[in-house]
Amino acid sequence: MKDVADRKTVLFVDDTADTRDLVTFSLSREGFNVVTAQTAEEGLALAHRGEFALILLDIGLPDMDGLELCREIRRFDQQTPILFYTAFADLLDHEEAKRAGAQGCLRKPEDTSRLAQVARMMVGK
Repeated sequence: MKDVADRKTVLFVDDTADTRDLVTFSLSREGFNVVTAQTAEEGLALAHRGEFALILLDIGLPDMDGLELCREIRRFDQQTPILFYTAFADLLDHEEAKRAGAQGCLRKPEDTSRLAQVARMMVGK
């Protein structure tokens, strides 16, 4: 079976349906396959099951904050790029995000137009 990451598959974990839909639409138009999760628990299970080209995380999740989710993913996956996509970008300590294992942070909704460009840069395709 072909590696999922070869198909430019992005895992996006966000608790807001409208945001998941917007990001899925935006990235799909640029050739990405987007798999979404509503909770950190769902996102963690998906991250365990498949290889993704990129993981996008919200900070404000109902069951675990995004920083902790990032740390949990890094326990078993040190390779996949992780970006925070959050309305709290201004409040996020970027050094803390890097220590958790993320490569960067985008602000929602302002950076949605740049999302596909940044995703392509992160996955090297």
